[in-house]
Amino acid sequence: MGQVSDRWAVELIGSEADQKAWHILLKPPFDPCVEEIKYQHGDYLALRSSTFDGIATSAEVHQAAKQLFATLNVTMSTLGDTDPVTNGAVVEFVPDGDPKKDHHVEITGISIRARAGFVDITVKDAKGRVRDPPPAPSRAQLWMRATALDPEIGSALRYLRGNPGWLELYKAYEVVRSMPNRGIPTSEIKRFTQTANAGERHHPNDKNKPHKRPMELWEGRAFVTQWVSAAIDDILAKNP
Repeated sequence: MGQVSDRWAVELIGSEADQKAWHILLKPPFDPCVEEIKYQHGDYLALRSSTFDGIATSAEVHQAAKQLFATLNVTMSTLGDTDPVTNGAVVEFVPDGDPKKDHHVEITGISIRARAGFVDITVKDAKGRVRDPPPAPSRAQLWMRATALDPEIGSALRYLRGNPGWLELYKAYEVVRSMPNRGIPTSEIKRFTQTANAGERHHPNDKNKPHKRPMELWEGRAFVTQWVSAAIDDILAKNP
């Protein structure tokens, strides 16, 4: 992914804890990144991304942001234990003036849950002095880089948003099944496909027989997430 857009950003809407996690894991100058915007009516956080490069209008930025946030929410849920954050007003940075906010209203729901909080990691040297680690993209930013290198990864991640059922899990599996899976046993792949095909996808029949030890839904979600993660690692290894 290239440099983040100099013109556009999108306001984050979500709980304070989730916005903090985005701010910590999506740091500039890496793409995408979250920045704090100073505003006369109250400071706020906004997402900047190269996805917005070359876009002419705020309405187009809003449409592009919806897919970007859908992918990021799955990434952040997996890596940062966050609930969904939604795209708010489109922010336009103008020369010699305060950023302008353009609101695009959509009806969305945000679920809030308790969590232990986000842990900041402090690195110290042999003498106990705090050291600032060299700038590097976070795991979340690397995952988003993988979606730019292979858009199919973004498709697989979006199938996993929310609380995916067997139908969505199988669609994600279809996207990544030809990609490396970091050694998932063939027996587990068969167990997954038989469970999915005898569940929401098809009624059990002679062709789609239930597995003698079907997966629980949580196991299916973990199985597909592991495969997607392995595919991402392979893409990143091939494109350092």
